Amino acid sequence: MSEEIRTLIKKYSPILEEDSDVFRELETFFSKGAKIEMHHDDLSTFLQDNRTYQVVRVSGKSYKDCVYELVDNYPEMMDSIGMLRYYKAPAGNIQWEEVEAAEIAMGNELTMNAYGWAPDAWTIFETNALDETTAPEEKKGDYSLVAIVALDSLL
Repeated sequence: MSEEIRTLIKKYSPILEEDSDVFRELETFFSKGAKIEMHHDDLSTFLQDNRTYQVVRVSGKSYKDCVYELVDNYPEMMDSIGMLRYYKAPAGNIQWEEVEAAEIAMGNELTMNAYGWAPDAWTIFETNALDETTAPEEKKGDYSLVAIVALDSLL
């Protein structure tokens, strides 16, 4: 992972432990393997004071299926004040139209609180062939969504 990202995470949130899920997923989100490069200002906006963080992982047979899994099974995440999320696609060509449809579905499912998310950003990674060969048979070809959410710690 990029040493620059590690340094920025430590700078913006010195109490966030390096071995935590949140720290690791932030490193992944801002890594060079992302198909859409993220601006580092999103990191400083995300790691503000008076926030707690949580990571949620869901999977499905499509990008849109992942969005509905998140919305249906973790409705409390819709009360977040910031969300960084990334999709993992099976090896092969990414179907950008399907990703866009999933993001539209996410917007359609969100409560009014979501319009104030800071930040609200997403990217995508392509699963490499090695990951696909070692995946359990029932998970091969699956898509996944990892959401890193910021919650208001003053609530």
